[in-house]
Amino acid sequence: MRLGKLAVLAIGLASVAGAEEAEDAARRFTLAYVAYAPSSSVDVRVDARRETPLGSYMVATALRTSLRGKEPEQVSLLVDLQARQVVAGALLPLPPTNPPLDRAKVPGFVETTLPGMLSGYMGSKVRIRWPSMPTRSTAVVGLTVEIFSGYGWIKVPAAITMDGAYLMVGSSWPLDSDPRAVRRDLLRDAAVRWDPRHESAPIKLVEFSDFQCPACKHSWTTVRDVLGKLGGAVRHGMVNYPLTNNHPWAFAAAVAGECVGRSWPDRFLALKEEFYRLQDGLSVETVKDAAFGFLAQQSLPEKAFKDCFMQDAVVDLVLRQIELAQRMGVVGTPTYFANGEIVSAANEEWMLKRLQAIAAAKGIPENAADIRVDPTPPPALASPSPAGSAPTAGSRPVPRPHLRSKG
Repeated sequence: MRLGKLAVLAIGLASVAGAEEAEDAARRFTLAYVAYAPSSSVDVRVDARRETPLGSYMVATALRTSLRGKEPEQVSLLVDLQARQVVAGALLPLPPTNPPLDRAKVPGFVETTLPGMLSGYMGSKVRIRWPSMPTRSTAVVGLTVEIFSGYGWIKVPAAITMDGAYLMVGSSWPLDSDPRAVRRDLLRDAAVRWDPRHESAPIKLVEFSDFQCPACKHSWTTVRDVLGKLGGAVRHGMVNYPLTNNHPWAFAAAVAGECVGRSWPDRFLALKEEFYRLQDGLSVETVKDAAFGFLAQQSLPEKAFKDCFMQDAVVDLVLRQIELAQRMGVVGTPTYFANGEIVSAANEEWMLKRLQAIAAAKGIPENAADIRVDPTPPPALASPSPAGSAPTAGSRPVPRPHLRSKG
């Protein structure tokens, strides 16, 4: 009897220790996942912990505080405790079913019922296939949600718990790996429109942006000044993330930018600034005319642009860039990644000092020292992005795949 009680006690203590370790891992993940801010700390609130026949999972809210001095930034997390994977994004509690879902019924629910639920929420066509060979038989299964954007289908990562209780729209990450390193790998061979200089710079600053986004226009002034001060230490590039639900001409502008960048890489930034200059007066119908006007100003021939604009290959490239933003966990435009770490352009001093710190750490943000700055910068002007998602997974709404923003 005494041995039995000791065994039960040991199991209970191990369970508590495992829960605390998972919360610590979620805390470390969140610090590296969200935008850098000096003197940051993270608290993890466990909202649910459940057992399924395939393992256990934890639903949590991570709250990050820092010198920003505003309300804590919130990130919703779904942690697969056996697989050591975490999904960050927009958490959707699923309505109970009668009879309740079990492991045998979840695949059918995903393919027949869930698309209609998400379609009504997102205002777009949605299709989902249960993975023919799930990567693992555990409590949380990764899904690919396909959403029709008006220009083509966009693949958005998601995950569902095997008890049918929760859906998370967002990417899955190794719980014990630094997401900054994972993001560097994702960007290594990505379709980034790089500025034609500083190829060997130790820092690669990748901007996810939208030509119709007012916050992108505002932040570009700060970023351009910072790039000028850092010179050859930073190479800048852009990935299109047009938020088409709120910004109707942004997708066509993204295609125009890719066409100009392909034929005349040294003119891409000039077109970007021209779109910003014309931002308040453009429409879907006038984007092409604005691009032709730019070509005339720059004394560039029209034929290469005509042969490229809104052609399938370039449209598909922009759709894949939107998918990359989803995989990277981008929830608003503009978002800037410095060697995988999100850096904010809300305060020029903070951005400059952080990039200098990363450069001093030989380009590895994980090894960079915390910067010393005055507290409470002005509020950021980011346009909450779109992406198929839903509630909130940060201080800004998570993107709905059919792209929605407030910018």
